[in-house]
Parts: sequence; structure tokens; C-alpha cells
Amino acid sequence: MLILTRKTNERIFIGDDIVLVVLGMENNRVKLGLEAPSDVTILREEIVANAKQDQSDNESNQTGAGGDGLKTGT
Repeated sequence: MLILTRKTNERIFIGDDIVLVVLGMENNRVKLGLEAPSDVTILREEIVANAKQDQSDNESNQTGAGGDGLKTGT
């Protein structure tokens, strides 16, 4: 992991087409801006974690004869 310190409005370039901009600090939180091509997916960690949990829940709910993916209620 590369660790850098930056001041407000300073930029970090990642490759040729991704730019990370430090927009400022508020209440012990860093505000970042990301500039990237539209084909680059940018997700926050909690979004990825929720998606993985949802996928795991869906896979565990797929039961029944023939594996048709339908959940049967009791």
C-alpha cells in the first residue's frame, strides 16, 4: 500500500486517466473527488460488502426440488 499526504486541492494521478483530488476536510472526514472514464466502476467499500452479502443470502435461499431457485414458505 502506498501512503501519501496531500493538501486540499492537490491531486494524485493513477495511470493515464484516473485522478484523485483532495477536496477538503470536515469533521475528521476527508472529502475526495474522483475523475475517471465512464467505463471505470468506482464503489465504496460498504456497497461492495452489501452486494456480496446479498449474493450470499440469495445463494443460500435457493432450495427445493430441481434447484429451481424458488424459496418455499412454511
